[in-house]
Amino acid sequence: MTGMRTLRALCLDLDDTILDDQSSVEQGWQQAADHWVEACPQLTREAAFAELARARRWYWEDEVRERRGRLDLYAARFQIMSRALERVGPPAPQLAAALARELTDYREASVRLVPGARELLARLRAVVPRMALVTNGATAPQRAKIERFALADFFDHIQVEGEFGAGKPERRVYEHVLKRLGTAAHESMMVGDNFVCDVIGPLALGMRAAWVDASGTGRSPQPASRPHLTLRSILELADHLDF
Repeated sequence: MTGMRTLRALCLDLDDTILDDQSSVEQGWQQAADHWVEACPQLTREAAFAELARARRWYWEDEVRERRGRLDLYAARFQIMSRALERVGPPAPQLAAALARELTDYREASVRLVPGARELLARLRAVVPRMALVTNGATAPQRAKIERFALADFFDHIQVEGEFGAGKPERRVYEHVLKRLGTAAHESMMVGDNFVCDVIGPLALGMRAAWVDASGTGRSPQPASRPHLTLRSILELADHLDF
């Protein structure tokens, strides 16, 4: 990539960038539907899954709920389960709580390091002067993942939304990261899978941005904002290093 030699700082997202958090999503919700049907045999598996999908869209499409939910995923899933259950029957808070807890435990246990990511991080650490891990989410689960996969030593600065008090794509998130790294926006790059958080946010500050388009669409969700790089996986970042 042109200009990579001028790159002094690299900021990386955690979930669905360094870690594979997506592979278990649909399986987790399918299991939730199965367990719901076990408790309510009059309901078909297909109907249960459809109601859960509808409730998920309702929850995450709202910006206020989305910000609140990413800081407490169990609470978000409980609300989703409750809404789905109430659409087909009377309120069932105990069942909703059990389904939300099972799903949360399953998703946490299913997180995996992207194969090859550790080797890439070691290579980046050797050639990029400064590196930061910048992740949204609550402190406890994000720190648990960082510790579980022994990621801390790769980074000069780790910034978790729950600790900092603000999340991507807020401008002050990136301003603080750059201040801690001691680098200017134009010589820094953010790499992540969330187009709004990891591309639009950094670009607004004058940073470079690499979008991990895991779905492989190749199309920017917002054409007016064009990332400097579009990758199918963070591993492709190595192809653009010209140090």
